[in-house]
Amino acid sequence: MRTAAIIISVLFLTISSSGCATIITGTSQKVPVSSDPAGATVRVDGKKTYTTPVRIKLERKKDHLLLFAKEGYENEEVKLLHTISGAIAGNAALFGIAGLLVDNYTGAQYKLIPTKVHVSMKKSASGISKTE
Repeated sequence: MRTAAIIISVLFLTISSSGCATIITGTSQKVPVSSDPAGATVRVDGKKTYTTPVRIKLERKKDHLLLFAKEGYENEEVKLLHTISGAIAGNAALFGIAGLLVDNYTGAQYKLIPTKVHVSMKKSASGISKTE
């Protein structure tokens, strides 16, 4: 009987060590990013640069700043905020505190908003855009 209790406890701890949101949504989110006109550069958090349209894979556990630039247009900034996802409710019901802790640590309990980004860029008065 004692052996069965140990096996059940180990099985429970193994299952609960992976949080629900970590399994279902993962620790990153793909965000579609576009601009009008297309072909703008997008710098994410002052580091990596992409060209619109693009789907950017971002960590869920922190905010992100997107800087749009295109020759002849004014620069635009968009901030993506990490907010608590509804997946934590299922986590609390199914996996308890262990699942909540895992999802908090990995960032899987969050979602980024907005879930997609589209920027309509304004023409620059001088015809030249400012760069960083």
